[in-house]
Amino acid sequence: MLPDATYARLLALRTGLRHFERWSEQQAKAAGLTPAQHQLLLAIRGHGDLQGPTIGEVADHLLLRHHSAVGLVDRAEAAGLVVRTRTEDDHRVVRLHLTEDGCERLEALSALHLEELKRLAPQLPGAWEGLAPVQRTHGFPGPPNEMPLVPVQVGIARVVDEMGKDPDSRVLVDRLWPRGLAKTEAPFATWAKGVAPSSELRKWYGHVPERFEEFSQRYRTELATSPGYDAVNALRQRAGASDVVLLTATKDLEISGAAVLQTILGGS
Repeated sequence: MLPDATYARLLALRTGLRHFERWSEQQAKAAGLTPAQHQLLLAIRGHGDLQGPTIGEVADHLLLRHHSAVGLVDRAEAAGLVVRTRTEDDHRVVRLHLTEDGCERLEALSALHLEELKRLAPQLPGAWEGLAPVQRTHGFPGPPNEMPLVPVQVGIARVVDEMGKDPDSRVLVDRLWPRGLAKTEAPFATWAKGVAPSSELRKWYGHVPERFEEFSQRYRTELATSPGYDAVNALRQRAGASDVVLLTATKDLEISGAAVLQTILGGS
């Protein structure tokens, strides 16, 4: 049984977070943004890939359904905050970037938020104290305190696009070997078959865009149990030590298993 003090600390923490969230929403509105637009700008600007995030990646960051994320991006684009671009190598992949106006508004808001967090910093240790035994790793279901909270840099790419590049940091995350690829020409040093979706899930999904959300949820469930959990844990530890690029033979990166795995490794 947890001690009464733990519940009091949890109450204080959640109350503080709600106050901060309300304050943040007020600042966004004062800057002429909705809270959702503020989150969208932050998700785009904070994305590690210089090419910009896809709508699917933004949806994962914001915990939105894909069609809801599309609507949010549409409104932000109409407001002159966001622009869509298509990659040169695959025009089906849409990337998101901030406009100059979007960058300026986000920078001003971020400066205010950093000041507020600095003000709140002395209060945080007291709220967190005593909670460690009941914490779980954020962003990934599984046993508590087994997934190390380390900063990771994880990219995704198609196998065909990485031919001839240094294989050491590249990991194939498909269950099947890429068709037509000789093992002597593989642009990856590691084949992490254990983190790939099961054959049953892969066949059910069939890369049908309308099934991606359900596929993502089922895939996460698979990876939350052994041996999938152990395989992801090993891959995350590797990514914490050096940059990693997840490779897939799938043409549609935005709705691939590699894209889901990227968000998991990034703590989303």
